[in-house]
Amino acid sequence: MTQPQLAHPPSADVADEKRLDEYFRQLSAGQISHREFEEATGQEWWWGDILEGLGKRNLPYPTVEPKRTDAQQKLVEEVF
Repeated sequence: MTQPQLAHPPSADVADEKRLDEYFRQLSAGQISHREFEEATGQEWWWGDILEGLGKRNLPYPTVEPKRTDAQQKLVEEVF
């Protein structure tokens, strides 16, 4: 007696979900940018969907320290 073949083996879905979990973890940790996250997942993401995905995985929102060039820093200091 043979086992019926599934059209989409569950292991592929599980592997994809684990990969997506890792991308969300990297985004949350500030290791990849929003653009890099989209490139890695192969799709565009609304910010609300990203926040929902982070919440589903109990991950904190990403925080990023801005990196400014000397010219940008000078402008900031002049304006503020």
